[in-house]
Amino acid sequence: MNSSPMARGRVVVDGGPPHPLGESPRLTLGREPDNDIVVNHPLVSRRHLAIEWRGSAWYLVDLGSTNGFFAGGQRVPEFAVSGPTRVRLGDATTGPVLDVAFDPAGHRPPGSVPRTPAPPGAFPSGPRSAGFGGPGSAPLSGRMPAAMSPGGPPRPAAPAPMPPELRSAPHLQSLQQNVSAVYRLPGAPTPPERESISLHGVQRIGRTPDNDIVVSDVLASRHHARVSTRGGMLVIEDLGSVNGTFVNGHRVASAPLNEGDVVTIGNSDFVVSAGTLIRGQERAAVADGLHVHGVSLVVDGGKRLLADVDFSAGPGTLTAVIGPSGAGKSTVSKIVAGLNSPTSGLVTFESRNVHAEYEALRTRIGMVPQKDVLHHKLTLRQALRYAAELRLPPDLSTADRDRVIDGVLGELQLTEHVDTRVEKLSGGQQKRASVAMELLTGPSLLILDEPTSGLDPALDRQVMATLRRLADAGRVVLVVTHSLTYLSMCDQVLLLAPGGKTSFCGPPSQVEQEMGTSDWAEIFAYVADQPDAAHTRYLQRHRRSQAPPPAQRPPGPPIPVPHTSFPRQASTIARRQVRLVFADVGYLVFLVLLPVVLGLLTLVIPGSSGFARLEVIPNAPPPKDGAEAIQILVVLVVGAAFMGAALTVRDLVGERDIFERERAVGLRPGAYLFAKVVVFFVAAVLQTVIMVGITFAGRGLPEYGGPVLPPPLALLVAVGVLACVSTLVGLAISSAVKSNEQVMPPLVIVVMVQLVFCGGLFKLDGAVLQQLSWIFPSFWGYVAAAGAVDLHDINPAAPQRISLWDTSVAHSALAYAVLAVISVLLLAFTYSRLRLKKR
Repeated sequence: MNSSPMARGRVVVDGGPPHPLGESPRLTLGREPDNDIVVNHPLVSRRHLAIEWRGSAWYLVDLGSTNGFFAGGQRVPEFAVSGPTRVRLGDATTGPVLDVAFDPAGHRPPGSVPRTPAPPGAFPSGPRSAGFGGPGSAPLSGRMPAAMSPGGPPRPAAPAPMPPELRSAPHLQSLQQNVSAVYRLPGAPTPPERESISLHGVQRIGRTPDNDIVVSDVLASRHHARVSTRGGMLVIEDLGSVNGTFVNGHRVASAPLNEGDVVTIGNSDFVVSAGTLIRGQERAAVADGLHVHGVSLVVDGGKRLLADVDFSAGPGTLTAVIGPSGAGKSTVSKIVAGLNSPTSGLVTFESRNVHAEYEALRTRIGMVPQKDVLHHKLTLRQALRYAAELRLPPDLSTADRDRVIDGVLGELQLTEHVDTRVEKLSGGQQKRASVAMELLTGPSLLILDEPTSGLDPALDRQVMATLRRLADAGRVVLVVTHSLTYLSMCDQVLLLAPGGKTSFCGPPSQVEQEMGTSDWAEIFAYVADQPDAAHTRYLQRHRRSQAPPPAQRPPGPPIPVPHTSFPRQASTIARRQVRLVFADVGYLVFLVLLPVVLGLLTLVIPGSSGFARLEVIPNAPPPKDGAEAIQILVVLVVGAAFMGAALTVRDLVGERDIFERERAVGLRPGAYLFAKVVVFFVAAVLQTVIMVGITFAGRGLPEYGGPVLPPPLALLVAVGVLACVSTLVGLAISSAVKSNEQVMPPLVIVVMVQLVFCGGLFKLDGAVLQQLSWIFPSFWGYVAAAGAVDLHDINPAAPQRISLWDTSVAHSALAYAVLAVISVLLLAFTYSRLRLKKR
């Protein structure tokens, strides 16, 4: 048999990115990552089929798959490809479509018949072609007006195909778009040589098909904005959208549109040009990606952390930021992400100032910090669902959010771990899970701080391979890393010396040419020992032309407008907190046993009277157990103080990294704190019911006191209110400390001090002690509890007596009023601590 050169062409699955055909005599397709063509679809087996060159033609060969493949509606074990071919995988009607096409100038198999070539854009040149944009290229469509004849201006070009894992998530569709859509505004002439759609009257823009201009982006609301003509001027109005409508980077309710204005809706940009709205991709600057222009940072005391850092990164590129400890790598990443502001210099992304226009760009920038920002007790799906509720518009249905999540997990090859607890995932999978959370909003700039820290070489390679795929999808990916093993996967390496001085910036293949060696250990030793010399050599090799000074910008990014409303955010955080409580079995058991133990302690106190009135015989010695009720109340009051504080003292500090990242993408500190308070108040009340219920069961019900509510209910309310106030004490401690290890000393001190100053342990003699006791919640909790059981009346022989213990409406009102004031002060302190945390 004569052998001919391999025919060259392309293989496309479900309209996805093309895979070259002809570079290897055999390609495999399947669901496993080690296949040449990975298809993440339930009908596709782990190793589904092979595409083999057999000397004169290509053959599709079934590899023993479960569902096979179908040609002409029939399942076949193998199939000879004699020309442009289409088969289906797994099912004859609904399975993924596999297309094989041959290059027109390449070799065709003998006997093949030329067919009509595919339309332009059906097979883009590759993931790094200029046509690949970020989420700013989200697909749009416009409805043709009824008055337009079939011969009118053409519709926008059809979007380029995308892989199935991207098609299942609307927010990722834009990553494979190769289209510029033009929309004509009222009364404007059609610009020559541009596709446009005539619009008449008021035109509505939004996510759903009933709009005149459809923005296929989950960050766009159903009905987002409208454009109309007023007095000969174009005006855009926001329709109460969640993420806002921006003109030139500023959020507007209504604004006139002038020539050259940039309108941002979700992750999509439009430019006003000659009375038309033009897709942002037509602006050449958008394709420029990320530019860091002469960024420097000097902190208090004159210490320079960064010195004139300058580099660029285009779409579809992976850039590694490396350097010795203290070189400013993480500082660069935070400044690029817009989280910190430089002292001088400028950061632009898609030709826009990151810091001056942070509100408009924040959904396009994903930042994965070094520490994981996922709750480890939740499953991966649960964690991503709560994150999606916080980050995506509220008018998305649960099914829509799940489709977004499924698309993200498919892209990161985490679908099979969707119901696995985060703590059960491997280190590399946890890093990918953190990336998944950022991909929910479809960012076109993804920044990762030390994602491979602490991982073994195999997991290190997995993470870097994932980042390579994310960049190949059209994103700008920036990774801060100490790992040097897989730098060859990167397009560019930025090497920083101590003090934030650039020592090398370029492809990793050029490091030996510029640094004199390819041994990174030797290079690190040199730049760490002689940072100034290394930086000077770099500047001599790369003298930059004198550019005009960058435009002035605000001193820092504005506080971002939250994605969703206060009630919705609070509801999401509260539901997540409840699930976290039940997901952590050990913590749940502790919460249940603690009130049981404290309730049982009240039964150990000597005496049998409980809350009954003691009979005191005149001129007789006081009863042996005359302080029984006082001691019971001490256990209940101090127990409530301890129970409430222990409930919350680790919460805020344990979630600090998660909160800071969520706040950066729109979480309100007030909603976060409110949700925590509500959940912990409910938990504290339930614990109080258990503790007091055990006391009532063993000591009997109080019959005297009140004065407004029945005595048993009044005592339960007094202890419950104190427990709730104590949860605020715990939150205040948690917001003030820096780590989980620091919570125990202040907790012990607070509980012991409240035990001493509650007033029931011994008599507080002296004006100073009495006044000092007033600042502690336990003192006022004891006052309310004493009045609830009429302590003075039932224990006339008590060793200490405080006038505030007398049962009266005034004393009860005073006690609850002071507890309310203490609560407000604690909430204000905790809220201020949350507000002060860096975004």
